[in-house]
Amino acid sequence: MKRALAALCAMILAGSAGIALAAGFAPEPTRTTRIENFLIGRNQARFGEFEFAGGLTLNSTNRAFGGLSGIDFRPDGQSFVAISDTGYWFRGTLVREGGRLVGIADAEWAPMLNSKGKPLGVKRNADAEGLRLTTIDGREAAYVSFEQTNDLRLYRANPDLSLAKPESVKLPRSATGLVKNSGLEMVALAPADGPLAGSPVLVSERSLDKKGNHRSWIVRGPLAGAFSVKRRDDFDVTDGAFLPNGDLLLLERRVIMPFGVGMRMRRIPGDTIRPGALVDGPIAMEADMLNQIDNMEGLAVTTDEAGRTRITLVSDDNLSVLQRTLILEFIWQGPGSGAGAAVN
Repeated sequence: MKRALAALCAMILAGSAGIALAAGFAPEPTRTTRIENFLIGRNQARFGEFEFAGGLTLNSTNRAFGGLSGIDFRPDGQSFVAISDTGYWFRGTLVREGGRLVGIADAEWAPMLNSKGKPLGVKRNADAEGLRLTTIDGREAAYVSFEQTNDLRLYRANPDLSLAKPESVKLPRSATGLVKNSGLEMVALAPADGPLAGSPVLVSERSLDKKGNHRSWIVRGPLAGAFSVKRRDDFDVTDGAFLPNGDLLLLERRVIMPFGVGMRMRRIPGDTIRPGALVDGPIAMEADMLNQIDNMEGLAVTTDEAGRTRITLVSDDNLSVLQRTLILEFIWQGPGSGAGAAVN
């Protein structure tokens, strides 16, 4: 994946670029530019099962800023935490007007720590890809998947996530032999009242089983074990989260030279996720370079103040001057609500 993106962008800066920061959050001088239309040059609102709800392009004078690979929200649905695949936390509050995304307030940036309380350091140890927030014993906590070390870590706020030392989460014994840099990309938390009993669910980016499908795991609970997600059309899985109806919404990406990057969201029926299963589902939306996308890597599902299901996406700019850090928002209209999945 990274090799293809490097060829596309022609210039990737080292993941360790930037100035080292002390532990703890510090203000991040983030500038934003609003994205009014998702389809470039056209005022189109509906895209498959979703309605576009605004977007932002993010810039900063901090050379280490970027590489956003995962995002999730606190219960208020506005204050967010994101992670960078170079080993940083990014948090702030999304500002919306009339239900549309217009800006960010209170942006802060901090290095993630290892079990000894030190910054994660080199890219191999810092390649954080998936993020899910939760609450454990009354404290904020975060599950973070790491792609190159292929492990899942739990951070408990102490007093916040920037000072937390990770705990290793035990994975099913079958979660071995993953391809370096194509491994544990996605972590989602299943509904607590569903058959998966709130377990973390992992889907690999491009570590495939013998039949060429994405290796996946239910981490714990009564249905712990391995399953597979059907690989379709040479798309890689970059993130996923459960919808209010229990379905798993996957974010997928494809690089086609010389045409650029494609993005889509696929909806997996939640009741099909079981050990030994091969799961698949309909394409809920698909986009290409005619749309305001980049290397879309992070996805979060929230319920907004109007009771609507809001999907927030972030892009990984690979710290390249030829790519952008984007935040895009959509309102889910429900299963099968789109006249067609494609946006064009």
